[in-house]
Amino acid sequence: MTSSAKQSFILFAAWLLVIVCATLQVAATHWHRQLVSDWQVSEHQRLSLEQDYGRLLLEQSALTAHGRVERIAKEKLQMIEAKDVQVIRSSR
Repeated sequence: MTSSAKQSFILFAAWLLVIVCATLQVAATHWHRQLVSDWQVSEHQRLSLEQDYGRLLLEQSALTAHGRVERIAKEKLQMIEAKDVQVIRSSR
């Protein structure tokens, strides 16, 4: 190879390397942005689920309040409080 051919080859190889590196950089940046976008969607879903969980705990607390359960037992199920309680033990 002549000196001019070697320089042309080195110049071509250097340009090829620059193009490959630039392409890899663009791909890595795109991949990173996609990951950040997915993370933001997941974070939004997590916050929404936490809010739902808090509302459900509050609703559960309201539905299982002793006064409410007692009122429903008396009104809808016609239950009455036991006046005399007898405990029976097994003779095992």
